[in-house]
Amino acid sequence: MAGENEGDYMPTMADVAKVAGVSATTVSHVLNGTRTVAPETAELVRQAVVTTRYRHNLAARAVATQSTHTIGLAMSIVTNPGFAELVRDIERELRAQGYTLILADTTDDPEVEVAVINDLLDRRVSGLIVNPLEGNPRLISTLNELLDQHSPVVFLDRRSHLHADQVFSECVESTRDLTLHLAELGHHRIAYVRGEMTTMSAHDRLEGYRTAVAQAGLVDDERLILDGMSDKIHAQEAVRRLFEEIDPADRPTGLVVSNNQMTLGVMRALRDAGLRVPTDVAVVCYDDFEWADLASPQISAIAQDHSALARHVVDLILTRILDPDLAPRTVVVPTSFQHRESCGCELGAVAASFARN
Repeated sequence: MAGENEGDYMPTMADVAKVAGVSATTVSHVLNGTRTVAPETAELVRQAVVTTRYRHNLAARAVATQSTHTIGLAMSIVTNPGFAELVRDIERELRAQGYTLILADTTDDPEVEVAVINDLLDRRVSGLIVNPLEGNPRLISTLNELLDQHSPVVFLDRRSHLHADQVFSECVESTRDLTLHLAELGHHRIAYVRGEMTTMSAHDRLEGYRTAVAQAGLVDDERLILDGMSDKIHAQEAVRRLFEEIDPADRPTGLVVSNNQMTLGVMRALRDAGLRVPTDVAVVCYDDFEWADLASPQISAIAQDHSALARHVVDLILTRILDPDLAPRTVVVPTSFQHRESCGCELGAVAASFARN
């Protein structure tokens, strides 16, 4: 392997075979997983790969095994920084199984999501994890086509009406319980800040709020359902308008916010209006976030179990790759209530944990 251009030399499979004392065919079987090789022999090959600094040709492996051992993840990262933790956990789970993750940001735009899915397919990913939107005919047609072809596809984080493998956090009971918690503290006029109604999760969370309103006999006033559009700026503006325009006697004393991004806008709007949390307005939110316990007051929130979501979605996609004809499976991951100060309870109060199946 030495020579005058040693710095430019690219080790070959033959070099690995020579160092390991085995045939090039055996090296190929070990690296491509195309045939079982004795453990001690496989270890010799792996050591030789390190010694020679050989870089395996992944494209050739894909041709030999019909698998790139890559998983494409199409989801919006920009609109929800909390997803970064989920992506990290998915990547860790996949790496442990010998797969590489390719991440593509959909920006929560259905047209971008279609383009991203097609781009990942062009890269011959072994499977797709998609954070699905609803209501866009082109996107729904693309997803249905993949499912009809028995392509390995799993939906993550958002429930879908499509007949597919999916894993998501429980939403209806979680949001109901958030609202009931405020009702139990004596609040009768509780406003709800909803996200964009382009996902089934947004519909589920709104259903949970409406269920609590009916169950607890709360004031049912459509003016108290605010359109935050899943965005902190729109949520801030919606809350500002509500408190400026509604009669003081009809103002809500509690707010349920349906995602963490909008919570930022809601807290700013209340601060700008000179309202204190929780003295004047109690606030709770769905989807805990990193600094919620550092805010003043600390934010009471429903927390999603990102580790469990990652574990289940990786299990679903890898088993789907192995058996494309499996019946679709649905996994609903329980949430937990992070009981803090913004709801009006003193810090240190016994924390309720809404563990749900």
